[in-house]
Amino acid sequence: MPRLHCSLLTLPADLPLAERLTRIAQAGFDGVQMPLPVAADLPDVAAASEAGLALSGCAHLPEDLPAEPLFERAATAGMVSLNAQVDGYWRDTAWQDTRVRELLSLSEKYGVPFFLETHRHRLTQDLRSTLGLLDRHPELLLCGDFSHYTVMAELRAPWPVAWAEALHTLAGRCGEVHLRLNNGQSVQDPVPAVAAAQSAEFHALWSTALAGTPDLLLTTELLPAAFGYDRLDLDGVPIGDIWTDTLALAAPWSTPRQ
Repeated sequence: MPRLHCSLLTLPADLPLAERLTRIAQAGFDGVQMPLPVAADLPDVAAASEAGLALSGCAHLPEDLPAEPLFERAATAGMVSLNAQVDGYWRDTAWQDTRVRELLSLSEKYGVPFFLETHRHRLTQDLRSTLGLLDRHPELLLCGDFSHYTVMAELRAPWPVAWAEALHTLAGRCGEVHLRLNNGQSVQDPVPAVAAAQSAEFHALWSTALAGTPDLLLTTELLPAAFGYDRLDLDGVPIGDIWTDTLALAAPWSTPRQ
C-alpha cells in the first residue's frame, strides 16, 4: 500500500501547529512533509509524532552548499525520507554526476531514503537530461512533481506519445510523487478546473509509479498564494480552496479518522 503524506505548507502558517497537525491526521494522512527542522523546531517534530504522523522532509540544495547537513537534520528528526530540489542544471555532466553520487552516498550513510525532485530551474530542469541521469545512476529515485514538466512543454491532453512515454519512464523510477494537477500553463490549478482528460493523464502517471513501487510515498503539496502557486482572481483573491483540493487528491488512498 502507498504511504500518504500532506505538506505542512498547505495549511495556513498562522494556524497553531497543533491544529494543522490535527487536521492532517483526521483527514486520513499517514504523515506530514515539512522543511528540514533546525534544533529550535524539534518540538514541532515531537508534536507530529504525538499526532501519530510520520515525518518526511523536503529541501532545496543550492549549488554552493554541502549536502551532508540536510541528511544530518533529516536523520536527527527521524524522517522517513528526504526529497530535494537540487541546483546545478547548467553544470556539466561530470559535476552533476559527482553531486548525485554524493547524495546517494549520504542517503546510505544516514539511512534516509533520498528522492531527487523533478523541478524546473533545478538539476532536473530538462526532461532529456533527467532521463540521462537515471541511465547513469540506476539506483537514483525521483520525487515526481510532474506538473513542472507539463508546464515546461505546455502539455494538454492527449499528451504527445513521445512526451507521455518519457514521463512514464520517470514515473517508473519514483520513490515519491507529488499529487498536483494542472492544465499545462500553471504549476497548480484548482482540481475542478482541470479537464477530465488532462486529469486522467496525471492519474495514469501516478498509477505507473505505484505499479513500480507499491510502498510509494504520495504527497499532496498544494501551496498557497504566498508561495506564488495558488491561482488568484483579478482582485487578488484565491480561486478555489487548496485544502478541499488536497482532500480530493488524497481521497483514493486516505481513511479519515473519527
